[in-house]
Amino acid sequence: MANSTGNARLAFGGLLLLGLADVGLINLKLAPEYAEEQAKQAQVTGAKPGATTSATSAPKPPATPGPSVAVAPPPQPAPTPEPQNTAPEPTATTSAQPVVSVATATPPAPTAEPEPEPPPKHSPPAVASGDKPAAVPDILFEIDSNLLTLSAKSTLDEALKQLKANPSLRIHLRGHSDQLGSREHNLELSRKRAAAVENFFHANGIPHSRITTEAVGGMKPADASNTPTAWSRNRRVEIEWR
Repeated sequence: MANSTGNARLAFGGLLLLGLADVGLINLKLAPEYAEEQAKQAQVTGAKPGATTSATSAPKPPATPGPSVAVAPPPQPAPTPEPQNTAPEPTATTSAQPVVSVATATPPAPTAEPEPEPPPKHSPPAVASGDKPAAVPDILFEIDSNLLTLSAKSTLDEALKQLKANPSLRIHLRGHSDQLGSREHNLELSRKRAAAVENFFHANGIPHSRITTEAVGGMKPADASNTPTAWSRNRRVEIEWR
């Protein structure tokens, strides 16, 4: 009976040691010393060391709860904040600058440059009362003709300017012919030549009241020699200022 009791105590001591070791209250290095002490006590009581009984034969005392050790949970990673699609607010400047609105000025419409005035035509100076313009060269004609040539019209243009510049001027036209032909024919031809010059002035604004005419035929030659050169000089109309 005593042997059974010793074995039971030994078994209970081993179980208690293992339980305390599980909960971390007894250092595992002390387990052999405790077992040796239990063996000595068993020899005193007559129990064999190392004898074990079934765990179900002896009631197991409740394990003394050891101090609870709080185990901290593993740290969880902090949640990363999701980026928000918000436009950055404009930072206020320290000094407020006035907003200047620049108005685009409409360029002025290009103005047409005035055309240069034509140079004034040099009109002949006005002739004072009693003065006469320079003499006009004779108006020459072809043989047996009363038609004005280009050279004759150019000379008449200069005389026309003098008449327009001096309204008080008058002219006298004297028609001539060469010495060839009959007296009657030459007289009629000289009259027609004077009329041709008069018509030119009248067509350019000079009234007939400022023009007088005369026909002399071949009676007043400019060159009395009987040569072709003299004849060509005598076929003429003389212009006199009055």
